[in-house]
Amino acid sequence: MTTPSPLSALTTRNTRLFTLLLERELKKTGLRIGQLPVLQALQDGKTLNQKALADFADIEQPGMTTLLVRMERDGLIQREPDPTDRRSTLVTLTSDGQRKSRNIVPIMEHLTDIALKGFTPLERDILVTLLERINSSLKEQL
Repeated sequence: MTTPSPLSALTTRNTRLFTLLLERELKKTGLRIGQLPVLQALQDGKTLNQKALADFADIEQPGMTTLLVRMERDGLIQREPDPTDRRSTLVTLTSDGQRKSRNIVPIMEHLTDIALKGFTPLERDILVTLLERINSSLKEQL
């Protein structure tokens, strides 16, 4: 068995550690990591239908349905029939969902500061640039 390249091993490990820390911090606010795309898409009072949310989050419709049912149960979103399309449901954040979603950016910034502790501003900029180039190269393969 061959070992993974240092790049793939490191990025996998970094992603896992960041995700674990993010999940821990979000849990304190009553949020889950899987809810982030919906909260992001609906920020600033936006209203979207379920298909648009599934497209934004890049997940299948059945998975989005399950996620929205749970978020509605938890009081984060509200769903209403689309007056222009009977088959569609419009989704918005509740006031509690809006309030809780305001915690996301400070949490992400805090975790980023932890991850980049000791990095100079130039090193941070270089790292972001390199990661963007990697993402671009990988997207080309999809």
